[in-house]
Amino acid sequence: MEELDFFKSPDEFPPRRGGYGLVHVDCVGKRGYTNSALVNLYAKLGLHRYNWLEGTNFELDSIMKFNMRGAASPYYITLVACLPSSGLQQIFQVLVEEERLGILDLTCPISRPQGTESSKKESTPFLRPHSEPVSATHQDRLLGWTKSVIPWPSSEIGFSDTKRFYMLNESELQCDWISLYVELAICTSHRWFKARDLSNFELEIVQVAIESLHDKEPPSLKSKAAVIYIAYKDLAKARTGEPYHYQAVVRRVINEATGTLSIQGDCWIAAAATA
Repeated sequence: MEELDFFKSPDEFPPRRGGYGLVHVDCVGKRGYTNSALVNLYAKLGLHRYNWLEGTNFELDSIMKFNMRGAASPYYITLVACLPSSGLQQIFQVLVEEERLGILDLTCPISRPQGTESSKKESTPFLRPHSEPVSATHQDRLLGWTKSVIPWPSSEIGFSDTKRFYMLNESELQCDWISLYVELAICTSHRWFKARDLSNFELEIVQVAIESLHDKEPPSLKSKAAVIYIAYKDLAKARTGEPYHYQAVVRRVINEATGTLSIQGDCWIAAAATA
């Protein structure tokens, strides 16, 4: 049986009893469309996965189209990305799956240049082979994720244990994936945000600590299985007199056996801001 390409428009699918329940959205030339903020962030998450595995630096240029279902849904996104250093443009296909609604809980098993072949089950990476696959001693995803599952370290402990935590320096705080994780944590719990709302975000990353999920692997900026603790300010809220000190915890696992990126997390007003 021919493998279906869910990145196509549903009217290109061969008819089948029961249908697929997919909604197709063509984004070219449109200022707004369904779940525009989430789709933009999901597209960036897919490029983040590809860049991480391939050592590239593609950035999102525009969304061409996507297919989705209702409720917690897979998003099949076709996008245009570019390399800032050369201006090279490339069409990508990205699949991001929402595991739950109302909280950050996503998996990204596919992000590839259009036309790249892969196995039907995606059990064999379509990217170049990688050595040292991630250990299977931890789950890619945590069931029933809440911020209480991996809480913010107490003030008594803090991040003083340098064997347990890697503290990012000032230049490392500018990594674009850190802000991406925070924006995903915000927008997955506020699904009504529009793409234009993202441009109104004024987030200042204050502090980031990384904790490795591997007992034998010291934490680092490149930890493939880690918990990331992020302290940040929402400067837009600061101008309105609202609490603006926030914290976010994000659990990231990149499974090199399958190439799948799993990301879970949440954000909240820091306790110090409400004291």
